[in-house]
Amino acid sequence: MSSVIREGDDVLVVIDDKRRFVAKARRGGVLGTDKGVVRLDDVVGKPYGSTVETSLGARALVFKPLPHDYALLASRVTQIIYPKDAGLMIYLSGVKPGSRIGEAGVGSGALTIALASIIGETGILYGFDISEKSLENTRINLEKTGLLNRVRLQKHDVREPVKLPHALNAFFLDIPDPWNAVNTIAELLEPGGTLLAYIPTVNQVEKTVITLREHGGFADIHTYETLLREYKVEKNAVRPFTRMIGHTGYIVFARKLAQQ
Repeated sequence: MSSVIREGDDVLVVIDDKRRFVAKARRGGVLGTDKGVVRLDDVVGKPYGSTVETSLGARALVFKPLPHDYALLASRVTQIIYPKDAGLMIYLSGVKPGSRIGEAGVGSGALTIALASIIGETGILYGFDISEKSLENTRINLEKTGLLNRVRLQKHDVREPVKLPHALNAFFLDIPDPWNAVNTIAELLEPGGTLLAYIPTVNQVEKTVITLREHGGFADIHTYETLLREYKVEKNAVRPFTRMIGHTGYIVFARKLAQQ
């Protein structure tokens, strides 16, 4: 992996907290912003972490994009799962390089990108959605990140049975009625496999948790919510930002039991 920007590489251009862009370094390319134009051929040959100026004299930093940069800045057709939630879901799931995992409700591919970056070249992610538009948008965003080869996208409603060539280590659900997919996920997971459901309202949480308990094939069931607050740090003036990313969704966790 080169530390120098080459023609054709993706770069993250940061002018300020509100002006962050992923663009491709290329000869003759330009990135237009309200703070001026960034000439993308100026960044070719520079090391990541360099500074360039816009046509209006604004300072712009150029970095190598990370998975969460792609996720937050990618084109969207649905609301994304924020990194604060995705991070906890991934940590709880136990996903690692080589994992076999599933995701239903890929949306715009934000969580898909994060998962695909972790499972490595030996892992595989089966991504399901009922929307052709969501699947296509996710495919495009995965291509941009170079992770498409790790993912198998399929139009399917996981509330209906599906056959896969092997059992899965973990499954991630982001659909309106996850309780209706419990039977399908139970068939797909290996014993001890983890289920992570991202749910927006407490009513949906209640239905999902009750269904998992009554199913009998899951245990160690928990519900979480994450809050994220950034701090503004200035000399002799450290305080929280007046705005924070508060409630975005609930996370339901469960482990599959072995058949007795």
